[in-house]
Amino acid sequence: MPPSKIEPVEDDVNRHPQLGTSGALKLFISNRPKIQFLRLLWQDHSGLLRARIVPIEQGLAIANGNKVIHVPPIAFHCIVDNNLLPDLDPTGNHWLVPDWKSLSSRQKLDSSYANVFCKVVEYAPVRPGPNWNFCPRHALDNVMQKAADIFHVHFLVGFEVEFEIMKTTETGDLVSFSQGLGRFAADGLRDPCYQYVEETVTTLLEAGVKIDAFQTEGRRGQYEITLGCLPPLAAVDQLVLVHDTLKRVFGSHGLVATMSPRPVQSRRQSTGQHMHISLNPPFMQDHFLAGILQRLPALCAFCLPYDLSYERVQPYLAGHLVGWGTENRVVPVRKIKAGHWEIRCIDATTNMYLALAAVISAGLLGCSNKEPLVWPDTGIVADPWPKDAQSLPSKLDEALDILEGSYADLEGIMESTIIQHYLRVKRTESAKLKEVYQEEVRRLINELF
Repeated sequence: MPPSKIEPVEDDVNRHPQLGTSGALKLFISNRPKIQFLRLLWQDHSGLLRARIVPIEQGLAIANGNKVIHVPPIAFHCIVDNNLLPDLDPTGNHWLVPDWKSLSSRQKLDSSYANVFCKVVEYAPVRPGPNWNFCPRHALDNVMQKAADIFHVHFLVGFEVEFEIMKTTETGDLVSFSQGLGRFAADGLRDPCYQYVEETVTTLLEAGVKIDAFQTEGRRGQYEITLGCLPPLAAVDQLVLVHDTLKRVFGSHGLVATMSPRPVQSRRQSTGQHMHISLNPPFMQDHFLAGILQRLPALCAFCLPYDLSYERVQPYLAGHLVGWGTENRVVPVRKIKAGHWEIRCIDATTNMYLALAAVISAGLLGCSNKEPLVWPDTGIVADPWPKDAQSLPSKLDEALDILEGSYADLEGIMESTIIQHYLRVKRTESAKLKEVYQEEVRRLINELF
């Protein structure tokens, strides 16, 4: 299916206010004269970053409201191996709607590019009007608006990005390359890979990414970059940019940075992407936490979106039972202070816009329903696991089954039917990957994430 062209907008700006004009791009490039291209980015339901690139003159035309850019109706209709969903409707287009507040550039890495994250809206001949029901960014934006307007709260979000370095052998296998000791050991800072960690961090800082710290992590060969907290959309944009930068920097040196949940099957060491959520003000914190815990098995369908993800469903890694605890890293949800939690049952293969929208929606449902916090604080009780504690799902299909029976309330908060499409994507993808040898799937996930 050939890519759609950039076409004159004509009446599209009037028909769709979000395609209105913006002077942000012109101002942005005025201080960065090397920029020649604009990269328009979105993340699909399999967690893959996708992009269209236009010369900067075309980008300015889009920003000025003179042109619109779209792609065929496949923006959210591919699974992780790039196969299309069956019975795809080939009519219509998916329009890319830039969020000009998300503009960024990496002058130390690819100085000729500016980056902008996009919402995606469908227009189809048989369905009049815009269809936002595929777009995770739009769903998260809806949730944030509802949180502010109805619940009078706002959020800050941060992430811990864990990664390992691998290399491709002559036979085409991916093997571990970074070998330095982790767990803050200075030995890992002397590993030959560390110079590329420094290069990545320098590139990110120059691009305006908020980095709180970075260090060795895991038992051996792992690193972590701790990102500063931002409002939800900006936090996820920052996270996706960090992922891409890690891939780009290490790729330029013939290596593979991977955030895959279990890069090497034979080791216990795994890779998470812990998410920090702060509720402000925290006066409904118990109801908010109860809403998340009540729906945590269903939320795993977003936060642990591949069968490989469930290799982390163990104590201390992602946790294995529904529970929380003050400064307790054994459980899926660690409370840090009033209104601030770390979600541990999550990894880098997720579409974080959708996962965050789902987690916050679950918490807001807890607030709306005044759900009681019946789970004990495992950070202070002698027996942290009651006999009737609910287990987290042990595989993706189990999580999808739970979500299938409980998504309606979440979609109500999101004001979108996006979860129904997500279920279709993940069901198709899960069945397809089961046809493939597990270690081939692991290699694919290592390469892509």
